[in-house]
Amino acid sequence: MIETLVRPLTNLSGVVSTYLLERDGFVVFSSGVQAGTDEIERWQTLLATSAADATTTLVMEDGYLILSPVSSRTLVVKCERSCNLGLVRRTINGLQWPA
Repeated sequence: MIETLVRPLTNLSGVVSTYLLERDGFVVFSSGVQAGTDEIERWQTLLATSAADATTTLVMEDGYLILSPVSSRTLVVKCERSCNLGLVRRTINGLQWPA
């Protein structure tokens, strides 16, 4: 079911991987290139320092990392530098999550 929900996002050009994380860092869903445990722990640290309802975009040397709250979970999207960042953000905002 989650795979179907995020398919519009994973099908976008330049999206490398997507993850759905619990607050404790447990990976509920992942697609694409897999992240290591240390990378997920860094994401958890970033989430702890940001507002709970804020979408955070990090500009990194090799691309972008978007952390977006989804109910009690967080959607993490890794993108290449060549991606259309506006389209990725619009697609994230348009995902229809069940209540």
